[in-house]
Amino acid sequence: MPRFGPAYENEHRAWWIDSRDLLKASKEADALGLELLGSIHMHPDWHRIGPPRERAFVLSERPTPMDRHVFGRTAWPINIICYLERRANAFYHALAAWAPPPAEHLDSDCTELPLRVRTSTAVGV
Repeated sequence: MPRFGPAYENEHRAWWIDSRDLLKASKEADALGLELLGSIHMHPDWHRIGPPRERAFVLSERPTPMDRHVFGRTAWPINIICYLERRANAFYHALAAWAPPPAEHLDSDCTELPLRVRTSTAVGV
C-alpha cells in the first residue's frame, strides 16, 4: 500500500485496509446469509491536524487513490465517505456515496451516487 503515499506506510494508523479483514468480513456475512453492499469510512482533516510532513494531501469526502483501489477490487455497489473537519470550535461533516470504478478501468474515477440522509427536527422547541 505504500504506493498510495507515505501515510500508508504506517500500518498501525489504520489508514489502509488489510485484505484479510475484507475476506473475514465477507466470509462472516456469507455464513450469516447476508450480502455486503458496501462500506463506510471517515476522512479526517488530517491536512490541518496531522504532522507537518503529512499535510500535503488534502482529504475530503471524495475518494482517494487508495479508496478507488479498494472500491474497485471489492466491487461493492455503494461506498460512503464521511469527511469530518474542525473549524475553530465547531465540527462539520460532509457525506458522499460512490460506486466503484468500472471493472475494466479499475484505476479510473468512481461514480458519485445520490445520497439522502433522513433527519428529524423537533417541532415546537
